[in-house]
Amino acid sequence: MRHNGRDPIKASTMRPEHLNLRDGEPALAVCPDCDTWHRLTRSMITPHRAADDALKTSERRYYGDKPARRRRCPGSAQRITIDLSPEAWGEKLLAADSTATGRRSARQHYKPIQAPVTPVARMALEPSNAAVALAAYREHLEKCRPKCRCRKKCLKGCQKIKQVAGRCGATYRCITGLRLAAQYELLSRGQEQRDRVNKKEARVDALIARHRSSVAARRTATEWARHRDDTTAPAAALAKRSGTAVEDANNTCRMRPAGTLSDYRDPQVPREPVRITTA
Repeated sequence: MRHNGRDPIKASTMRPEHLNLRDGEPALAVCPDCDTWHRLTRSMITPHRAADDALKTSERRYYGDKPARRRRCPGSAQRITIDLSPEAWGEKLLAADSTATGRRSARQHYKPIQAPVTPVARMALEPSNAAVALAAYREHLEKCRPKCRCRKKCLKGCQKIKQVAGRCGATYRCITGLRLAAQYELLSRGQEQRDRVNKKEARVDALIARHRSSVAARRTATEWARHRDDTTAPAAALAKRSGTAVEDANNTCRMRPAGTLSDYRDPQVPREPVRITTA
């Protein structure tokens, strides 16, 4: 097999996805003219026919018809120089795949919208004891059971009451009725123990409150006694560093009536500017 006269193409210059250099598999390459895969024989593309005038799959062929003879592809016997090792070719293929993946736009996944949460104002409080649970269960039965339509006053177990699907009946309970009944049964089992524990905790809380109030009363009494001792001390002990004279003068200061003269207006006080000269 002779080559087609073109210059050989280096494998390092070709796109890595147009080559197949895996170990244990025949070497393959894409024809540069017709873009079809062909085996490499003696580092040349196997001769093949051009694929531009191939029959379409939708065309109908009759018995005895011969396929049209296609021309030889110019890319046949194209020399390809394998200057890459399988490991280097694999690395280039992975790099090209990661680059193509990065160019693709991120696929958006639309999640279903969650149902809105029940408002806190509409949430039912859990019963704290068996009595509350029993009252809630009886109230539910009163509202959920179908009413008797008899004109006369009949007994409680009237036979004319029809059972309604999804509502409480004589022997049937709806989902809410079953939940309330289960709560009452669960609370009634340990109600005595909870009562004892609550009584003990209430007694301890009362003792702690009594102790805190007594401690606060003693502390308040001590502070008032200390303040009383400080106020009854002699003036000399309460005076500042300047002595008791200044303290007494400060304590005797009061508002001067209108029309009176100040205590500091004395004949010795000069009323004209005085110039002080030094010798």
